[in-house]
Amino acid sequence: MDTTKIETKTSNLLRDNNCISLPIDVLDLAIKLGVRVEAESFEDDISGLFVIKNKRPYICYNKNQGKSRVRFTIAHELGHYILHSKTKPLFIDRNKKVLYRDFNSSTGELKLEREANTFAASLLMPKFLIEAELENKNEEIDIVKSLSEKFNVSSQAMSFRLANLDYDFGMF
Repeated sequence: MDTTKIETKTSNLLRDNNCISLPIDVLDLAIKLGVRVEAESFEDDISGLFVIKNKRPYICYNKNQGKSRVRFTIAHELGHYILHSKTKPLFIDRNKKVLYRDFNSSTGELKLEREANTFAASLLMPKFLIEAELENKNEEIDIVKSLSEKFNVSSQAMSFRLANLDYDFGMF
């Protein structure tokens, strides 16, 4: 699925479920979508998982990780639920970067993870809400820091999101 379709899907999902106040409450959205969310003690390399069990969707996240990481994990797993659950009932997301092609990338697994990451970024930092915030920006402030605080995400996540939306960092 391309980025534009994911952007549209997340915007509609947020509006349809009246989840457009900042920061986005991903736990509330999951509950509205009928997804059960639970905290678990996983090994450090596991951020979370999504599973369909007895025809019910579940998200488990690693309760030992920081709040912004947990928010991203829940949003990422919601991405698997919305985008991929009809074709695959289980996703386990580990905290490692894929810097090379491997067996998983050749099976399409990497594509699904990228789509879930795009979904999570779009859900937590919706384009339409970023645009509204940028219209009211003050030239004196650090816009990345200000937006990351308002959206309750890391500065790094906001920087990536703004770059992916083709905002020119020279203007900040």
